[in-house]
Amino acid sequence: MGLLSQGSPLSWEETKRHADHVRRHGILQFLHIYHAVKDRHKDVLKWGDEVIFNLVYLQTGNYQDPPYRFKICFCGQYERG
Repeated sequence: MGLLSQGSPLSWEETKRHADHVRRHGILQFLHIYHAVKDRHKDVLKWGDEVIFNLVYLQTGNYQDPPYRFKICFCGQYERG
């Protein structure tokens, strides 16, 4: 996120119309990045890097099939919504 210097933020109603798209693509982006960097070891972090460590283990199902909603708990289990 950064400073919105041009345009204006969406209203809540406009934002809700895009929520499913954001959810779907957020999960797909996470999986793409995860698969791209999963084999890195002892990687050096640079100034300004945002680091969020999330490890999601999907025991069953195909993440490419809708719905894309998952409830994640930090006890090592998940629920598909």
